Amino acid sequence: MLKKDQITQELLSIITKDSTMEDIKDTLKLSMDSMKSKTLQSLLAADSEYQTCQQEYLQAYKEFRNTDFTESQRDVVDALLARMDERGFEYTTNAYMAGLLDGYRILKYFGLTQE
Repeated sequence: MLKKDQITQELLSIITKDSTMEDIKDTLKLSMDSMKSKTLQSLLAADSEYQTCQQEYLQAYKEFRNTDFTESQRDVVDALLARMDERGFEYTTNAYMAGLLDGYRILKYFGLTQE
């Protein structure tokens, strides 16, 4: 996990140089991912539904690996799983940012921010 000063410096360096919105968004995504990891893992470890789904996934993946597919078939499925993982990462990171923004909006709505 990045230290607070390191995250601040990285964000400031990107914002103050000639950066595109996409550069800034990518940096924020990386920072948010780093920040959410510990909290998310704690929540997932305590979530029995998630743990059940995870065990079912692992069993299905084990069965997939033990099935006699051609190399071409295995490549297609591996590519599909990789794209699903990438999509899941992007979705989770955006959902986390949305939660932070919505949380801030709620605090602002109730006058609990120091603006």
